[in-house]
Amino acid sequence: MASEIDFAPLLLVSALAFLIPLVVHRLSGGTMPSVVGEILAGVVFGSSVLGIIEDNVWLEFLSLFGFAYLMFLAGLEVDVALLMRPLGRRRMHPRIALRHPIVAGVLLLVSILAVTAAGVVLVNEWGKEDDFPLLFLVLSATAVGIMAPVLKERGGLGGYAQVLLVAGFLVEFVGIVALGIVAAIDREGLGVEALLLLALPAVFALLLLGVRHGSTRAPELACLMSELAHASSQIKIRGALALLVIFVVLSQVVGTELVLGAFFAGLALTILSPKHGSSMRLKLDAIGYGFFIPIFFITVGATLDLSALGEGADAALLIPAFLLIGVLAKTLPGFLILWPAFGPRRAAAGGVLLSANLSLVLAAITIAEDSGRFEEATSAALLVLALVTTAAAPLGFNALLPRRRRAARVRAIVVGASDTGRYVAQRLHREGLAVVVIDRDATALAPLAQAGCATVVGDARQSGVIARARPEVSEVAVVAVSEVEQGFEIARALREAARALRIVTWRTEADQRLAELDVDVYLRARATAVALAGAVLRPGLYQALGSEDFGGLEEVTVRNVRATGVSLRDLGLPGGARVILILREGEIVIPEADTPLQMGDHVTLGGEVEAVTDAFRMLSGRRLEHVEAEAIPPPVLMPHPPQPDAPSRAEPGEARAEAPGVRAPGPEPPVADEFLEAADR
Repeated sequence: MASEIDFAPLLLVSALAFLIPLVVHRLSGGTMPSVVGEILAGVVFGSSVLGIIEDNVWLEFLSLFGFAYLMFLAGLEVDVALLMRPLGRRRMHPRIALRHPIVAGVLLLVSILAVTAAGVVLVNEWGKEDDFPLLFLVLSATAVGIMAPVLKERGGLGGYAQVLLVAGFLVEFVGIVALGIVAAIDREGLGVEALLLLALPAVFALLLLGVRHGSTRAPELACLMSELAHASSQIKIRGALALLVIFVVLSQVVGTELVLGAFFAGLALTILSPKHGSSMRLKLDAIGYGFFIPIFFITVGATLDLSALGEGADAALLIPAFLLIGVLAKTLPGFLILWPAFGPRRAAAGGVLLSANLSLVLAAITIAEDSGRFEEATSAALLVLALVTTAAAPLGFNALLPRRRRAARVRAIVVGASDTGRYVAQRLHREGLAVVVIDRDATALAPLAQAGCATVVGDARQSGVIARARPEVSEVAVVAVSEVEQGFEIARALREAARALRIVTWRTEADQRLAELDVDVYLRARATAVALAGAVLRPGLYQALGSEDFGGLEEVTVRNVRATGVSLRDLGLPGGARVILILREGEIVIPEADTPLQMGDHVTLGGEVEAVTDAFRMLSGRRLEHVEAEAIPPPVLMPHPPQPDAPSRAEPGEARAEAPGVRAPGPEPPVADEFLEAADR
């Protein structure tokens, strides 16, 4: 039996899967996703060009399973907690509502369908009498299978990526279900088989209810699963793969596309095992992106029939029409709907990424060939649509939303020069951050200015004052204001000025309004209890962390090959630096002298600032720019002489006399701009 299996095609595809990311990154400098290179390599080595990758039943199976696995991982990427987040009050600001994945996803779905329907009507009036429902489904579809790896490669996009992923799934879900109904009607007519599509969500709901109910009744099973999770059994990985296969088989039974069942399997796993999501997801990602998924993309390119492009004189006319409809139907709604929540650049990039269209096009062409719904020219034009959007959408997304270069120093805004605000600002400044402090009292800001922080005098609830601190290029903002309503208004002003800014504050009790603004709220009572418990249980560590000369803490990802496989004893770290913690594949490793480092480990370093800087450079292979403050020109600071006659606080909107030597808010360049520009240099 083994002699009858030809492994040569698999060898070629595996070699391409290994080499393509290296070549693509080398040629594009990291701007082109690996997905594009894999599809193009498949086209070159496939039947349309070189003809090296030939039809193979085993390769076809691996490709199909890779497609299912990709959609399975897409389901794992969905943040269920974010989806279930309450919308809050009905009078909530649209900018906040549109950050919710379900709200934005439904609006995008309706808008995309409306624009596509208008475009297909125009094509039919132009004289093309193709099947309207099928053409409408194809042109309105998107490709989550393309979007998921692109968003995963970028990382760090948070709620923005969730909105795109959920919107893409809703569009593809509607298209797949409708296409399944069309195919079922073609085969058997409108009957029981079409209604069987409802079995998939029903099984999904029953599975969730059954597992959650059974876990409370059988705690010994949970203990056994935990014991077998990290042994050679890897029981949780086996269970996850079994769940994938169950839903794939169920999709085949009910007559729909397997992509729908695979996505439901990933979503079910996300809901059922949130506690083990990190370590399990790393293992599942390694299986998928390391083997199955590259095979799928390469095989897709290899099986594309480019010869169909020359068939039919109308193909040349339909290609630009289909491209215009398919792209405009995604980019226009994406730009208009996402702009209020994420800004114009991210809105345009999201619309471009949504325009990717692959799997539904191929499935629709297959159905149309069996039923005669499309002419040859229409099928050829749709094939070009799939090729162009699959290659161009990821490139356009990365071009519109390039990776941000790491700033010379991490930027932080502290609002409020109270005792707490001053302490936070001074602590962040000692850690090497470029800190801007906003307060209405110039006298309170004077010590911070002398310590090296940039300062802005004014009411932080005013947009002009916020703009002077440049929140759009800052990483985090701390609202150190005790008054509840004032703090909420400041947080809202910061969110309106910079939608991607992380905002942190504290409260005596939970505030739903701040949660709707995506503000990280820490409860004062809980933080105090943790601090007091730490002071009792670990007095030495607590005193060290609270001291003025504690030193520095830094997190680094191991990227230096020379540091991998070497024990901490033999690594030769600087004497003043210590490895405090190692996070490896989602699991915590307590460092010991014989513990070796591995590539990709997330290491927490502590100790003297200079020693931590050297250790960071050693492990990462690059400079720790935001700690090496000596390479940055000193900031241009605003003088703040004592103002004994100046009022300590001004009411909102109250006119404030300009004190000598203190720059009042105005059109001239603010001190924060000078400070941060100097830091960037």
